[in-house]
Amino acid sequence: MDAATDEDHLTLQMPAFLILLLIPMWILLRHFLRSGKPRSEAVCFSSSTLMQGLEQADFLSRLLRHLGVLLRIAVLTLIIIGLARPQSGSTESRRSTDGLDIMMVIDTSGSMRAQDFVIAGERPTRLEVIKAVIAQFISERPDDRIGMVVFGTEAFTQAPLTLDHNVLLRFLERVKVSMAGDATAIGDGLGTALKRMKDVEAKGKVVILLTDGTNNAGRLDPVAAADAAKTLGIRVYTIGVGKQGTAPMNIDGTMRQVPVEIDESLLKRIAETTDGKFFRATDTEALIGVYATIDKLEKTRAEIKQFRNYEERFAWFVWPAIVLIFAEFGFSLTRFRKIP
Repeated sequence: MDAATDEDHLTLQMPAFLILLLIPMWILLRHFLRSGKPRSEAVCFSSSTLMQGLEQADFLSRLLRHLGVLLRIAVLTLIIIGLARPQSGSTESRRSTDGLDIMMVIDTSGSMRAQDFVIAGERPTRLEVIKAVIAQFISERPDDRIGMVVFGTEAFTQAPLTLDHNVLLRFLERVKVSMAGDATAIGDGLGTALKRMKDVEAKGKVVILLTDGTNNAGRLDPVAAADAAKTLGIRVYTIGVGKQGTAPMNIDGTMRQVPVEIDESLLKRIAETTDGKFFRATDTEALIGVYATIDKLEKTRAEIKQFRNYEERFAWFVWPAIVLIFAEFGFSLTRFRKIP
C-alpha cells in the first residue's frame, strides 16, 4: 500500500540570519527616541515671513518626514531576509506498507452469555466486552486486511478479509450469542479461517482465535487444524476468555452461577504448533492487554520516503530592496533634501 502527501511551503535555509533583524529594530527605536528630543540647531532668516509657508505644511508632509529612515530600515530588513536564503517548494511523502492478513475467529456459543466481566460497575455479557475490545484493535490497524469467522456448533465467515474497516465494524456489530449454535466447534472455526487465507498472498498471515469453552462439536479436529496452519505458514494466537469453574449468567431473568470450562491445554498446543502464543483473559483489563500485546507482536512494516523540490527565492526580497534604495536616494535629492 502506498500513500503520498504533498506540502507546499516557504522555508529559510539559513534562519540564523534573522537575528540580524535586531539591527533595523534598534535603528528604528534609536531614531524615534532622538526625534523626541529638542534640537539646538537653528537656521537664521532675515524675516519670519519667509517661514510662513513652511508652517502651513499639510498633514501628509508631517507623516512623511520619517520616510527616509523607514525606507532604509525596510531595505536592511529585506536584505537580511534574503541572506537567510528563503526557498519555496514542495515536500512529497510516500508511505509504503506491507500489511498483514488477520482473521478474527470468535466463539459465539451459549456460554458467551456469561457475565463475569465488569465495565463501569455493570456486567455485560462476555461477547459484548469482546466485541468492544476487538473493535478497538481493528481501528488501530488501518494498513491490515482483517476478516472475521464466528463459530458455535458450526462455523462460517462473518466478513472476508478487507481493508474497509468501517464495513468490518458493521459486521462485528451483528455478531450475536448463539448465532452459530450453542456448542463449541474450535476445530471448525480455525479450519474456516484457514480456507479463507490459504490462497491469498500476504507478507504475514495471522489468526486470533478466541473461545471460552472446550471443543465439543464440529467435524475437524483442532490439532489437525493447527497442523494445517503450520503448513500454510499461518501463525495462530489463542485466547481463553473468562474464569474457570462457575460464572454468573442471566437465565430467564434470574442471575445464576453456571459451570464453565476452558480447555487451556488445547489452546496452548494450537499456539505452540503454529509458533503463536496462548493468552488468558479473566477480566476486561486483561483482555485489553492481550490484544495490545498481539498488536505489538504483529507489527506492519512501513517505509516512509520524502522527496523535496525547492527553488531559491532570495530575489523576491533583494530586488525590492534595490528598488527601495533608489527610491530613498531619489527622495533625498528632491522632496526630502536636507538643508546643510
